[in-house]
Amino acid sequence: MDKDYHYKMSGDELQSKIIDFLRFPLIVGVVFIHTDFSDIVIAGVKQINFANYPIFSHIFFLFSKVIFEICVPLFFFISGFLFFYKTAGFSMEIYLQKLKSRVRSLLIPYIFWNLVVILLLLLAQMFLSGSLVSGRNKLITDYSLLDWLWSFWDTSQVNPHLNKSLPINSPFWFIRDLMVVVLFSPLIYMLIKKLGTYAVIILGLLWISNPFFYLPGLSTVSFFFFTAGAYFSINNKNFVDGMRPMLPIAVSLYVLLVAAQLFFLGRSWWADLYCAGIIIGLIAVVSVSAYFIEKESWRTNTFLANSSFFIFAYHRLPLVFVIKFLFRVLRPQSEVLLLFLYVACPAIIIVFGLVIYSLLKQFWPRFTAMISGGR
Repeated sequence: MDKDYHYKMSGDELQSKIIDFLRFPLIVGVVFIHTDFSDIVIAGVKQINFANYPIFSHIFFLFSKVIFEICVPLFFFISGFLFFYKTAGFSMEIYLQKLKSRVRSLLIPYIFWNLVVILLLLLAQMFLSGSLVSGRNKLITDYSLLDWLWSFWDTSQVNPHLNKSLPINSPFWFIRDLMVVVLFSPLIYMLIKKLGTYAVIILGLLWISNPFFYLPGLSTVSFFFFTAGAYFSINNKNFVDGMRPMLPIAVSLYVLLVAAQLFFLGRSWWADLYCAGIIIGLIAVVSVSAYFIEKESWRTNTFLANSSFFIFAYHRLPLVFVIKFLFRVLRPQSEVLLLFLYVACPAIIIVFGLVIYSLLKQFWPRFTAMISGGR
């Protein structure tokens, strides 16, 4: 029976199943990226020094700074693919329709979740001062109108000590940059139509030359991977068909690249390994998923897939407080305890988020759909 089904599954069906399946695991990866103990500050005091915990720091780096770094580029890739999926031509009318749908799926959740974080931080600063807040950021009660506006786009304008240009709900830099890329979608469509593969290669070289380039709303990673995904849709190509045959070489090469990133950390050319790791890792993730989904070993859990945007939207601030609370209670001074917390903190946040999402979906389904971008 399984064998028959294997031969019947169309390329489009497999592609769709892979996109649905990957949503939740990729969000779990994003939560782990943000489970960073390197700058835990409570009442102005930094809690641990990574140099004192070599085993933990290597494991943290392996997962949060190497393996899970694939997650966000892959999300940009899927977003670009879905934006142009089965779109015949790209008229002004189609463009405006797509912008209108992105107001619902991106802009409304963006405003809502940044506002939620502002209000939660306000409560934390009022009632948890000195215990679970860092004491480094400007008090929200002291915000000017301009500070309020900047907090939705680039909080480094409010708190100059921040070295990244992020909205106050920091993971939403992805949504911010995605909205900007969407605004430029007619240009991307035109470039792909006129230059074909070269459009992707040019943007890829720009990304490789500066993979960590982030101006608020403009990042090389967003434009390259969104365009790469868009290329497949605009040319009616199935990206799974292109990547699936590369399974053995992609997995083997990815393992070597991960090992190389760990071994050559600190070298001037490390960023090139990083970029190669993300591109090959993306192909490996898609091809491995295709293999197991086609065999029906892996199936999409609809509830987990649907919850992924909510987990993404809500997780950052609660994660910080869970980390700080457990650090205060357990005062970790061993590799084992740090490794336990590295797994426990994201697990607590994800499980708690699933419970909240389930309750919201049960009692306020329309509201839940609105804050989850209609998902």
